[in-house]
Amino acid sequence: MKVWKIFVFGVLFTGIIGTACAYEIVATVNDEVISDYDVSTRIKMMEVLMKMPAEMSKSAKTRQKVLDTLIDEQIKMQEAAARNIELTEEEVAHGIAYLEEQNQMAPGTLQKIFKDNKIDFDTLERQIKSDLVWLKILRSENEKPPVVTDAEIQAEQDKLKKEVVKPAYLLAEIYIPFGKDKAAAQNQVNALFDQIVAGTSFPELALAHSKGSTASAGGDLGWVRPGKMEKAVEDVLPRMNAGQLSKPIEGKDGYYLILMREQQKPLTSTDVEAWDVSQLLIPKDKLVSVMTEIQKNPDCAAFNALAEKEGLPGSGSMGEMVVARMPAQLYQVLKDVSVGTVKGPIDADDFYLFLMKCGSKIISVLPDKEVIKSQLQMAKMEDISNDMLKELRQNAVIEKK
Repeated sequence: MKVWKIFVFGVLFTGIIGTACAYEIVATVNDEVISDYDVSTRIKMMEVLMKMPAEMSKSAKTRQKVLDTLIDEQIKMQEAAARNIELTEEEVAHGIAYLEEQNQMAPGTLQKIFKDNKIDFDTLERQIKSDLVWLKILRSENEKPPVVTDAEIQAEQDKLKKEVVKPAYLLAEIYIPFGKDKAAAQNQVNALFDQIVAGTSFPELALAHSKGSTASAGGDLGWVRPGKMEKAVEDVLPRMNAGQLSKPIEGKDGYYLILMREQQKPLTSTDVEAWDVSQLLIPKDKLVSVMTEIQKNPDCAAFNALAEKEGLPGSGSMGEMVVARMPAQLYQVLKDVSVGTVKGPIDADDFYLFLMKCGSKIISVLPDKEVIKSQLQMAKMEDISNDMLKELRQNAVIEKK
C-alpha cells in the first residue's frame, strides 16, 4: 500500500467535507451537517489514492474513523470562520501543487485522477482548506516555534545513535487473543494462516478478524525496531525474509500472524557508504530508441532527463541508498558497476530496466542537529494542535445520527 506524503506537522491530510444536498445526514457539528455522501466520497478517494482494499473500505470501522475525521475538519473550518481567517485561491493552488510535488506527480495529475474516477475535485480542495486554515490558527496562537533546548537535541541524538543501527522491519499483524477459549483462538489463527497461504488478502483478513489496535488499518504496524514488540514475536523476526508470512506465534495473551513486508539490515556504524542510484523503466517497444539515446549521452544528468521524458512512473533518481541496506538483488546488479556506467537492459516482464550508479560516498545516517531540532519542534506543535482540537471538540455540539 502506497503511503502518501501529505503531511502538515507530521499529520496526514485526511477528511473531506462536502455539502449535504439530498443525502442522508450522519452528523451535525454546531448545526452544520456532514452527510453520508461526504463519508462515501472520502472513502472513494482513499480507495483510489491509497489503494485501500475493498473489504477495508466497506467496514464500519473505516466509516466511523472517516466520520470522526470529518467532524474534526468541520470544527477547524468553523474555528477559522470565527477568527475571520480566510484562504486565497493561490494558497489552495499551492497546497495542491505541494501535494503533487511530494508524491512525485506532474502538475495537474490530481485533477486527472479525480476526473477519471468520477470524484468531485472540490472534495480534495475542501480537505486541503481545512488543514491550511488550521495551520494559520496554530501560527496565530504560536507566533514563535516551540522552544527546543540543546539538552533535548543532544538527548534525541543519543537516542537515535542507538536506534538507527538496529535492524528495522516493516510489518503487518493479525492478533487473536486467547479470550476464554485458547483452543478456539488457536483454531481460528490456524485457519487464517491457511487462508492467507491460499491467496486471501492479508489486509482484508486483518480488518475482518484481528483484535489488535491495527485492525482498522489492515494490520499495518509500519516500521518496527527491536524492543517494540512482544519477545515471542521479536525472536521470530530475524529469521524471516521480506514478503514472508510467519506461522502462528503464541504470545503472552494471544496468537499473532506476522507479515514481513520489508526489512532493513543492522549497521555497524552511523557512517556508511551510500550510492546515488537512478533507474529507467521503459516499455519494451521503446528499447531500441532509448538505448540509442543512452549511448549518445552516457552521464547521469542526461540519464535522469531521459527517465523523465521516456520512462514509466518510478523512473528517475532513487536518491542516496545505504549500501548495507539495499535490496539484495539491486546490490548484486550494482556492486561491480563503476560510477557513471549504465547497467541494462534488464528484462522485468512488462518493461526493461536500466540502472545507473551516479555517485558513491560516505554519509551519516543520523540527521544533523538542525533537522533534529525541526523534528522536535514539529512534535511539540503536534501536541499543541491536539490539545487545541481536543478543547474545541469539548466545546462543540456534536450529534451523530
